[in-house]
Amino acid sequence: MIDGRARGNSSLTVSSLRRIMATYTFLTPTLEQGLIGGHRLFQFFTQRTKSYTVINDGGVYSLTQYPAQDDLETYTAHYMGGLIHTGISDAIRTAMIAANIGITASNFTTE
Repeated sequence: MIDGRARGNSSLTVSSLRRIMATYTFLTPTLEQGLIGGHRLFQFFTQRTKSYTVINDGGVYSLTQYPAQDDLETYTAHYMGGLIHTGISDAIRTAMIAANIGITASNFTTE
């Protein structure tokens, strides 16, 4: 890099490269879960937010709520539910959204 510009292309600066190669913060999908009913006993039960773990198994994305520890080691990648994952590339973001498993652009924010 010379004077903040990438070699070979004098029109690309470091800041423009960062915009091109954006990384994202990913928040896993959630589900509001709880009892449903009109009886007065149900007033003591509140809905809980449950998180899904996103699994990449050979390029196929899926969701699970209760992954087994032994299985996690066999997957290509996994994103544990309830956590914020940083450094997600644009290619991974696009693949997760294209998998049509309930992940949308709203699950990602630009870092």
